[in-house]
Amino acid sequence: MAVSTSAATVAVPTPSYLFSATVNLGKNLDPIPLLEGGTRIVEPITGGTISGPAFNATIEGGLAAPIIIRDDTGNGTKAQMAFIYAYGHASDGSPFYIDESGVGTGSSQTTRLIIQVGGQYQDLQSKYVLGQPSVNAARTVALVECFSVPLPV
Repeated sequence: MAVSTSAATVAVPTPSYLFSATVNLGKNLDPIPLLEGGTRIVEPITGGTISGPAFNATIEGGLAAPIIIRDDTGNGTKAQMAFIYAYGHASDGSPFYIDESGVGTGSSQTTRLIIQVGGQYQDLQSKYVLGQPSVNAARTVALVECFSVPLPV
């Protein structure tokens, strides 16, 4: 049996910019220690905006509840798992719900957003959306840049 040794050509998907979300964070609860290690931080989302070529909306509320794992010395973050939930209304009046999760460090993360919305933005439900969140030093505002990545057909 002959085996082909030629390298297959793989198309690299090009992400396209969808929108930016500015999220206002309220006062967090004290850290909750987890039996498996690390701590969970619970921060209310008190509002925000979403704007861009593919989605415009007002964030009315939600919750960020990341799990933070520190290195063995307790100095610095080894990993942070993001769990973020937000809801509100799109510019056409349609309600929306976003479920965002991912992993990284406190300063660099990649997340996936699942966007549930109807109306003129309904097509966002079928897109694979990646986010790049960042939070200010005071942990009062987060910015999430969001991109659509085409999936292979």
